[in-house]
Amino acid sequence: MSEELTPSLFPVDSPPPTQPASKLGFLGVFKAWPEYNKGNRFYKLGRYEFAFERYDQAVNYKPDWYSAWLRRGNSLRKLKRYKDALASYDRAIKIKPEDYWAWTFRGIALAKLERCEEAVASFDKAITIEPENFEAWYERGLALEALLQYKAAAASYKRAIEIKPNVSSIWYHQANALMNEERYSDAVASYDRAIQLQPANYEAWFNRGEMLLSQQKYADAIASYEQAIQLQPKSYQAWFNRGIALQKLRRYTEAITSYDTVIQLQPQDYEVWFYKGMALLHHQQHQAALTCLNQALQINPDSAAIWISRAQALLDLKQYQAAIASFDKATQLNSNFPEAWLGRGKTLCELKQYQEAIIAYDNALQIQPDFLDAWNCRGEALEQLDRFEEALIAYDKVVQMTTEDTALATKAGLQRGEALEKLERYDEAIIAYKKVIRVQPDNFDVWVHLGKTLEKVEKYSEAAEAFQQAVKIWPESYSTWLKWGLALESAQRYQDALNVYDKIIQQKPDYYQAWIRRGMTFEQMNCYQDANRSYGVALEMQPNSAEAVIHRNRVNLKLKNNPNKDL
Repeated sequence: MSEELTPSLFPVDSPPPTQPASKLGFLGVFKAWPEYNKGNRFYKLGRYEFAFERYDQAVNYKPDWYSAWLRRGNSLRKLKRYKDALASYDRAIKIKPEDYWAWTFRGIALAKLERCEEAVASFDKAITIEPENFEAWYERGLALEALLQYKAAAASYKRAIEIKPNVSSIWYHQANALMNEERYSDAVASYDRAIQLQPANYEAWFNRGEMLLSQQKYADAIASYEQAIQLQPKSYQAWFNRGIALQKLRRYTEAITSYDTVIQLQPQDYEVWFYKGMALLHHQQHQAALTCLNQALQINPDSAAIWISRAQALLDLKQYQAAIASFDKATQLNSNFPEAWLGRGKTLCELKQYQEAIIAYDNALQIQPDFLDAWNCRGEALEQLDRFEEALIAYDKVVQMTTEDTALATKAGLQRGEALEKLERYDEAIIAYKKVIRVQPDNFDVWVHLGKTLEKVEKYSEAAEAFQQAVKIWPESYSTWLKWGLALESAQRYQDALNVYDKIIQQKPDYYQAWIRRGMTFEQMNCYQDANRSYGVALEMQPNSAEAVIHRNRVNLKLKNNPNKDL
């Protein structure tokens, strides 16, 4: 809870009291005034203990002196003697109940004593007396924040700002209240105003970064944290959060550098070792990641999340038994961690222990029935056991439940189609692939699978169109160009097939298979001389190719038997 906003709320050099004291009369007045004046001088010098003693002496001489009681309370408050300060303010209020300053300071003292509801009531009294008292509105907002009444606090700060719009700390605390109300855009705007008024406000820059991070505005958050770091270069929390924002943007090298700074400042912070390890994992530096995660576990060996990440690093390093042991440690620490069971299942699949993997996936799904990754992996394991019908059910779960993760839905849809193919339910497989294409029309793999399945049901022209779409997505996939040409051959569209093979040869003249298919297409068109030339080029590339020799011998025989046959 902050102090009052104005450095001096009353004139320090107040005139001597004019009304006689009840006990000492005019003698009390003349004795009280010098003590009060000395108290003011000590107060201005920040020597609050001496100031209190002088004010105390002044009220001893003149017990009904309102300003002396008030300043006595302020001195005690500066000395953090809040109960005594409260008693002083109460005396001042008895003398002058309609002065808003005593009620304001009384509220501040009550707030310091964590009697925030009483503090709010005191501020309300001050505001009733003087509605334009922005300090009371501000302090009232602080008390309401302490009571977790953020909406009311924000309204109180708003009123203070209307009265006094150019005070940075009011804007700052309004932003904090708005942040707790999850009104993030408004909070950022308030932090911006606080920073305009006080550019060196570290807390405002830091909290602004927090708001932007929560809004997934990572680049802007990084800029805020960097401003905070300029003001406090050793703020490990600003460096840490900067690293998180960089990691969200997949700028892993910069994130790691940020985490390294945190480690220099706080080497025993297990979280930064954990996050650095995760960044290294994403950066495919698995051994370095494992080292970081081991360090995190030395500091905090009871974190299931760290054990899971360690296991993932071991899995990536193909140290499967060690990975399983690490996943098992995670489940011992927290058996309700579905990611641990998922990782265990994936590792068992690498060891081809598919039945045990399915048990692990089932454990994950018992904890989290809508865990899409677990359903998908369960389907994959079932496929390995040739349990395609059950695999289909798993993939269907993924497709049905996916609302945002289009990548996973696409993967599951593709796998669903493959399972249907293995069950020879080709028409359903085609429908499955087309559904995936509607969601992700630029997916190369699904177009290829669609083309292959259409070939199986002898829909060759449609298959050719599917392969053509795949080639548009990945023009350098020459094997897909070949599939396109073969589908056109099967559709007896020989000239179109030749055009495809010629395009391959233009881009990759040494592509042996394109020359072979070109020759075979010419053969099917009875153009034996052209076929012979194509096989000849293929043989120049691979002189020991039995395939090319067989094709060339066959076409030579045809030319011998039909010397005029070259249409």
